[in-house]
Amino acid sequence: MRAFETTIGRITFVVDALAAIFLAVITLLTFSTVVMRYVLGLPFPGAFDTSRLLLGVAIFWGIAAAAWRGEHIRVDLVWQLLPPTARKVLDLFADLVFCAFIGLMAWMLFWQVDRVRLSRQTTFELALPIWPFHAIAWLGIALCVLVLAARILRAILKFSAPAEAEG
Repeated sequence: MRAFETTIGRITFVVDALAAIFLAVITLLTFSTVVMRYVLGLPFPGAFDTSRLLLGVAIFWGIAAAAWRGEHIRVDLVWQLLPPTARKVLDLFADLVFCAFIGLMAWMLFWQVDRVRLSRQTTFELALPIWPFHAIAWLGIALCVLVLAARILRAILKFSAPAEAEG
């Protein structure tokens, strides 16, 4: 069980780091655009399109990292009133629903990446193809499905484990 958690922990660390790198690039692009426009009086071609596409990538990769740690948005009005066993069951059910939703989303985005690739759409100023951004975003959401499946597996294994083995 520890090896499983260590492996998934490493995967989510990489996913989290990549999401942070994408956000850092967006921040750098925005800062550079402002400096070039207001200090140097020069435009920064393609910065808006690139940062807009990277924002989608960062969000999808961030969802995967948050899903493993259970840091995604949830409402726990009923949860806090339940006994511990019922809480575990409700958490497992919520993870199953979340995984099904994200799995369906990943499936739909997989086909969307191919449609965008075949359309040969590009950014306006730099004429960068946009399908690689969509593909990287899809990879983040696909990793989210993997991470959620691992979280569900961990919850099932811990739920069925004897009480003394859980510590």
